[in-house]
Amino acid sequence: MMKQLIGGGIAVISGVLLFGFTLVAAAVYTLQMGSGGYYSEYGLYLSALWEVGIVPLVLSIIFFIIGLVLLFKAIDNEWKGKYFLVAEDTKPNDTES
Repeated sequence: MMKQLIGGGIAVISGVLLFGFTLVAAAVYTLQMGSGGYYSEYGLYLSALWEVGIVPLVLSIIFFIIGLVLLFKAIDNEWKGKYFLVAEDTKPNDTES
């Protein structure tokens, strides 16, 4: 359970950082493309994002989704253990009569 929580947190943070750095790299690259050489139907920023690469964006989305799944699994297991399985342990004993 703790491994899922730590792994999920790391995956979410790495997905967000990779997504942000990819967008910043595309923004910096637009300065180089400003004089021309970009696709007019996509615009300057989307052309720069295409040149930087779509693979980092896809990887960041995959990391983020995997991280959320792991976090939700860890939280769900913790809640089940804390609130729902406790009721099964508090059954009255037959030897107390």
